Amino acid sequence: MDEIIRGAAVGIVAGLVVGIILAVVALLRPAKRCPGCGAELPKMRLPRSGRQWLLGGWACPRCGCEVNRKGEKITR
Repeated sequence: MDEIIRGAAVGIVAGLVVGIILAVVALLRPAKRCPGCGAELPKMRLPRSGRQWLLGGWACPRCGCEVNRKGEKITR
């Protein structure tokens, strides 16, 4: 029983460490710019649509332009 609890604790700690590392890497990467207005896009994004949730990308907070994860304007 102690081994199971110890294993679960190690798994939780490992998950937290990986999460922290990913957050730090995301915050240190260079910022992307909106192709429409030139505003800096947020480094941590909050998807506004299902497509952004599945495929990545942003909506510019200033002009509303949709940008894919490569920083290119999405045309519909």
